[in-house]
Amino acid sequence: MAPSSMARVSGRAGPEAPIDLVQLATNTLGNRELEVQVLNLFQSQSSSTLERLAMETDVLVKLDLVHTLKGSARAVGAERVAVVCETLEGKMKTSNDAATEGLVAAVNEANSYISELLEG
Repeated sequence: MAPSSMARVSGRAGPEAPIDLVQLATNTLGNRELEVQVLNLFQSQSSSTLERLAMETDVLVKLDLVHTLKGSARAVGAERVAVVCETLEGKMKTSNDAATEGLVAAVNEANSYISELLEG
C-alpha cells in the first residue's frame, strides 16, 4: 500500500477514539510508515515510562517522566493520556504520593487501540 494516513483507512476514528488519527496524520504529514513508527515508539515509551514511574521515588524525576509522556501523547494524538498527565503533574506538585491509576488506565487504553490499528 502506498503511504496513506491511517485516518483515511481506519473506521474507528472519531472523538471517542483514544488516538486522534487526524492529529496523527497531520503530525506525520500523512505518511503511513511514519505513523506506524511513531505509534510503535509511543507504545514502547509509554509502557517504559509507567514502569519507571512505579519504581521512582524522586518527585522531580516523576514529574519529568509524566511531562515527557504528555508531550509524546500529544504528538500521536493521545489527548486523553495528555490530559491525565497534565492533571497528574498538578497533583504531583502538591502531593508526593499522587495516584497514577488513571494514567495507567489511559495509557493501556491508548496502547490497546494502537495494537488494534497496527494489527488490523
